[in-house]
Amino acid sequence: MTEHHSDRLEYFISASAPNAGDGSIERPWRSFNDALEAIGCDESGAFDATSSHREYEFVFLSGPAASFQPPARAQHQFYVNVDQHVGGGDGSELTPWSGLTAAIDGLKSLSDEGRLKPKAGECVRLSHRQVFSSTSVEQKKERRETIARYTFLGMAMMLVLPVVAILSYLFLQAWPALGPTFFFDNPRQGMTEGGIWAPLIGTFFLVLTSLVIAAPIGILAGVYLNEYAGDNWFTRIVHLAVVNLAGVPSIVHGLFGVGAFVYFANMNRSLLAASCTVAVMTLPVIITSTKEALAAVPVSFREACWNLGASRWQTIRTIVLPNSFTGILTGVILQVSRAAGETAPILFTGAVFFVPIPDSGVESLVPYGLSDRFMALSYHLWTVSTQVQNVPKSVQFGTAVVLIGLVLAVNSLSIGARVYLRSRKKW
Repeated sequence: MTEHHSDRLEYFISASAPNAGDGSIERPWRSFNDALEAIGCDESGAFDATSSHREYEFVFLSGPAASFQPPARAQHQFYVNVDQHVGGGDGSELTPWSGLTAAIDGLKSLSDEGRLKPKAGECVRLSHRQVFSSTSVEQKKERRETIARYTFLGMAMMLVLPVVAILSYLFLQAWPALGPTFFFDNPRQGMTEGGIWAPLIGTFFLVLTSLVIAAPIGILAGVYLNEYAGDNWFTRIVHLAVVNLAGVPSIVHGLFGVGAFVYFANMNRSLLAASCTVAVMTLPVIITSTKEALAAVPVSFREACWNLGASRWQTIRTIVLPNSFTGILTGVILQVSRAAGETAPILFTGAVFFVPIPDSGVESLVPYGLSDRFMALSYHLWTVSTQVQNVPKSVQFGTAVVLIGLVLAVNSLSIGARVYLRSRKKW
C-alpha cells in the first residue's frame, strides 16, 4: 500500500524491485516512468483542491526496505496547480504545471530528456500550489523581516528599559517628598527643609527670557539662509559656524557668556546675562530646525505664489512659514527643554546658591528682574546634592524628578503639537 501522510502521498521506487509493484515500501515500482504511468492511470489517489493530500513524494530506495531512511528534504521539487485548467507552466514555483495530467507529462518529459535523473536515496516531490500563495522565496523574506523586526524591537527595548528603570527608581525615592508644598514652598533652614519654588520659578524666567531672545534670531536666520542666501563663500562660512556652534561644550558657552555678556556688555551676573548665554547655546537648534522645515515645503508652492504676482517676502509670509510652522515649533520647544536642564552656562553668569524671595503675593510670582541674580532648578539640584549637608534623600530625588519631569513634559508637548499640526496639513 502507498504510504499516506496527513498532507502527502508517498511512493517508493527501487531499481532492484520486481516488475509488479504498487508503489509501497514493500513493493516499490521499478522506475520513475512506471510510477508516473501508474499514477496517470489511477486517479483515485490524485489530489485536488478539496483533498487533504497536497503532495506526491517519490522516494528512490538505495537498498532493502528494512534499511530505508526517509530523506531529510526533497532534492527535486516541482509544483502543480490543480485548480488551473489553462495550459502552460514549467513546474517551477512561480509557474506551476496546470493540472495533474500536465504535471505527469512534464515529469516524463524531463526524465526522458535526461534532465531529471534522481539517484538512490533521493526524493522527487510534486506539491500543489495555488498561483497567488506565497513562494518559498517570499516566505524566506517574511521570516527575515520578522527576525529583523523583533531584533530591532529588542534593541529598542534595551534602550527603553534602562530609562524606565532609572525613572522608576528616582520616583520611588522621591515619593515621600512629592506634594503641593514641595512645589510651592521656598527652601528653608539652609535648604534642608521646604520646597523648590524659588529655583522652579527661576528656571521658568530663564527659559522664557532665553526663548524671547533666541527664537526670533534663530527663525529669521533660518529664513535668510534657506530663502535668500545664495551659495557663496559667506553662506558656507555661516553654515560651518552654525554646525560648529552646535558642537561646543556647554561649559565653553558659560565662559563665553562671562566674557561677552557679564564683562563686555556690562550686564553683570544677572538673569539677562544667563539668558543671553543660553540663547547663544540653543541658536543652532532653532536655526537648523527652521532651515529643514522651510526646505521641506515643496518648491511648487513658491512657484504657484510667484505666478500670481506675489513678492518673495509675501510668499514666505503667507505660504512658506505657515506650512513649515510644525518643524519650526519643534526646534523652539527643544530649545526650551535644553535651556531648562543646563547648569554650566548659568553657573558663571547669573545663578546663585540662594536668593530669599517672598512666600506669597505677587512678588512670589515675579521674584526676579532682568538685572537680578536668580536660583535655577538644575543648579539647585547640584547644590542640595553636593554642597549642603543633612539634606533628606527624598528632597534630592524629588528635585531631580521635577527637573526630569519638566524636560519630559516639554518634549511631550513638542511631539503632541507636531502630530496635531501635521494631521491638519493638506499635503
